[in-house]
Amino acid sequence: MIKLLIILFIILLALLGVFMLTHLEKPFFLFDQQHLVSVQKIMKITGYLLLITSIIGVFILLLAPLSFNLVTLVLGSVITGGFAVIISRFS
Repeated sequence: MIKLLIILFIILLALLGVFMLTHLEKPFFLFDQQHLVSVQKIMKITGYLLLITSIIGVFILLLAPLSFNLVTLVLGSVITGGFAVIISRFS
């Protein structure tokens, strides 16, 4: 059961990363144009970090003991939380 939830979390991280990378040129919330370049840069960095975290999570899931998946959970949460804090400065 725990492995299934971790797999879902890894899939969610990967989907969020892909979404951020594919929607760089599209409007993101309601940011004014002067902050658009900064928002795109933050989205690109966050998207790549989430994809890297999901790849690391798959390796941990397959090769390491189940308790090591805490690394994936914490890393994914810190990255998305950091994105939320940074993006809130632009509004």
